[in-house]
Amino acid sequence: MKRCKFIYKDGKKCYSTYVIEDGFCFNHSPSKGEKLKAIKKEKQALAKEFKLPSPNPMKQIRLNCMDCCGDRVKAVKFCASVNCKLWYLRFGCLPKAYVRNEGKEAAKLFNKENFARGKCYDPRMLVEEMEV
Repeated sequence: MKRCKFIYKDGKKCYSTYVIEDGFCFNHSPSKGEKLKAIKKEKQALAKEFKLPSPNPMKQIRLNCMDCCGDRVKAVKFCASVNCKLWYLRFGCLPKAYVRNEGKEAAKLFNKENFARGKCYDPRMLVEEMEV
């Protein structure tokens, strides 16, 4: 049974028995980094070739909300689907980050009571008018 050739600084040996071609385990193989970089480049090239969407989950949530509301930014802002699990993330960022960037008035957009009482949800309304 082959063991990994890697020796730690204190003189102890690695006891991994899963050895790849170069005599090291996958964690200690010097060629591991090069293999991972090659795989990453290949994935990026395929993503560009097939025009795949970004793997960023917040961007995916934002695109989902835009699709649900008919690609209208203001409709997403005043979305009435408060029971949706993605409702708090509809701006493509965490609520605290959105309030920090837009100001304290934007915190009213994350209060479900302002949206849940069956009011008329018109994107042209001001935030103050949406308040119950």
